[in-house]
Amino acid sequence: MAKGKGQFWVTTKEKAAKQIFGLIQKKRNVGYVSKRWRLISILLKGLPNGIYNRM
Repeated sequence: MAKGKGQFWVTTKEKAAKQIFGLIQKKRNVGYVSKRWRLISILLKGLPNGIYNRM
C-alpha cells in the first residue's frame, strides 16, 4: 500500500514536521498530519454507532 507509484497515504517527513510544528505553535491538542486523515475522522464520526461498533 505504501510502496510503489501511487503513494496516496504517504507524506514527506519535511511536510509532516512542518505541520506538526504548526500544530504545536497553535497549541492544538488534536491534529492531523494531512487533510486526508481529517476527512477520514469526520466520516467516522458521522457513522451511526451500530455500524461503527461492527468495524
